[in-house]
Amino acid sequence: MVPHRADAEDVLQDVAEILWRKIDQFEEGTRFDQWAYRVARNVMLNYQKKANRQRIRFSDEIARQLADEAVHAAAESRAELEALESCISKLPDAQRDLVRRRYAPGATNRSVAAATDRSESTVSRTLSRIHRALTRCVYLTLGESVPAEAVQ
Repeated sequence: MVPHRADAEDVLQDVAEILWRKIDQFEEGTRFDQWAYRVARNVMLNYQKKANRQRIRFSDEIARQLADEAVHAAAESRAELEALESCISKLPDAQRDLVRRRYAPGATNRSVAAATDRSESTVSRTLSRIHRALTRCVYLTLGESVPAEAVQ
């Protein structure tokens, strides 16, 4: 929603500063992320109003739509992440350990194979099966139909 990285960082800093300054207005027992998204949306809309001098500018309506879509996308991402975490917790210990090892910073299939005394192709095939199982689980957890490639 912000065309330049430096501007995006300024907007983010403004959001953080407002959240910090107004933390006493946050209502205990409500969702912090939704409150923070509303603050971010308002900061974004104010940024768009101030950006009138820029050559390329979103209309107020487009800016509102983009802000609303960003909030919706963030909520969807949160739901997907929660579903994935739930699905990973359901994996057998050995599979969960393999996923943890593979997605550690700097890890590769080769490094996991060496650490687990398996061949690289075995690690690759096993991870592929785990990915399909996790994909199916996430779709089912979210109440969506499972794509054909996740069924195989």
